[in-house]
Amino acid sequence: MQPLVDLYTRFATIPAERLPEAILAMAPGALVGLGFALIVLFIRDASRGFIKRRLGEGHRYQMFAKWASRCLQALGGWFVSITGLYIAIQLMPFMESIDRPAQKLYSLFIYIQLGLIATSLMTNWTQDYISSHRKTDAARATMVGSMVRIAYLLVWVVVILLLLNNFGVDVTAMVAGLGVGGLAVAFAFQNILKDIFGSFSIVFDKPFVIGDFINLGDHMGTVESIGTKTTRLRSLSGELIVISNNDLLGTRIRNYGNMYERRVVFSIRVQYGTPADKLEKIPTIITNLIKKHDDVRFDRAHLQTFTDFGLQFEVVYIVLVPDYNRMMDIQQEINLALYRSFEKEGIRFAVPIQNMLSTLEEVQDRIEEEHRPSKPFKVTNSKSKA
Repeated sequence: MQPLVDLYTRFATIPAERLPEAILAMAPGALVGLGFALIVLFIRDASRGFIKRRLGEGHRYQMFAKWASRCLQALGGWFVSITGLYIAIQLMPFMESIDRPAQKLYSLFIYIQLGLIATSLMTNWTQDYISSHRKTDAARATMVGSMVRIAYLLVWVVVILLLLNNFGVDVTAMVAGLGVGGLAVAFAFQNILKDIFGSFSIVFDKPFVIGDFINLGDHMGTVESIGTKTTRLRSLSGELIVISNNDLLGTRIRNYGNMYERRVVFSIRVQYGTPADKLEKIPTIITNLIKKHDDVRFDRAHLQTFTDFGLQFEVVYIVLVPDYNRMMDIQQEINLALYRSFEKEGIRFAVPIQNMLSTLEEVQDRIEEEHRPSKPFKVTNSKSKA
C-alpha cells in the first residue's frame, strides 16, 4: 500500500496548472502500452486464422501447426492487456514508486499464464490420446487421464511455490515439510499406493488388456476392467472376480488372449493284431485328413509306443486361429473323419481289457436272463397212492 500512497502524494503535490502537462507526459507511455496490447492480440488472432486456413489437414507441418495454434489459444487476452499496462507503467513518469511492486505483481501473472498454457496443452493432448485409444485400449486411455490430473496438480503446486518465492517466502522449509508429510502419507497408504502403481504397470507394460482371458492359478476369467486399485474378471461360470492389482502382479499370469495359434496333441490306440501294412497307412491317413483344413498346419503323426491296451499313435497339429470354439470345431471334424476312415479301412480302436471283460460279463448275464424260464417247472408224481 505504501507505494500507492507515495504515488498519490506525488500527484497531489503537483500544482493544478501543471496537471495537464503531467498527464500529457504520461500519454506516450500509455499509448505504447495500449498499442502493444492491440498489436499482440491482432497477431495472435491472425496467426490462428492463418494456421487454420493454410496448415490444416494433410499439411506436412500439421502437427506443429496444431500445437502452435493451441499455445496461441491459451495466451489469454487478459494477460496481454496486463502486459501492455506494465509496459506503460515502465515508460510513464512519476511511476518510480510503484515500479518494483508492479514488477512483482506482473511476475505473478506470468506464472499464472504459464500454468494455464501448460494445463491447456496437457488437456488437449489428453483429449487427442483418449479419442484415438478409447476403442483400442480403453484402460490405458483412462489411466492416462488420471495421470494427467495428477500432473495438473503438480503444475499448480510448482506455480504456487514460485509465486511464494517471488514474494520473499522461504519455500525451502515448506518443500522439506511437504517431503516429510509425503513420506508419512505414503507409509500410511502403502497398500493403496502399491495397487495404484500396480495399475500403472498393468496399463503400460500390458501383461493383459481388457477382453483377454487369463488364468491366475485358482482363478480364471475374462478381464472386464482395470482400475487404479483392482482388476475385475468375469469367470466362466458368470461370477465377478475382483483382485487387487498388487496381488495380481505377484502371481504368474497365463494369458490366453495373446495366443496367435493353438497346438493340439492327441493319441489314439489300435488293437494288437492289426496288419503291419495298415499300421503303415495310419500316419498317411491322419496326415491327409488334417491337411484338408485351411486353418490347420500339420506337424507329425507317428507310432509312438506299445501299451498294455494297444499300439499308440501320437498326432500333433497346429490350429492357426486362436479362437477356442473354432479349435474345438476343427478337432471334432478331424476326429469324426478319422473314425470314418478307420471304419472304412477295417482298423479297430483298442479297448482296455478291463472294459472288454466287463462288456463280456454284461453280455453273458443278458443271455442267461433271456433264456432263464419265467416259471419253474412243477414235478408231479404219476403213481397214485395205494
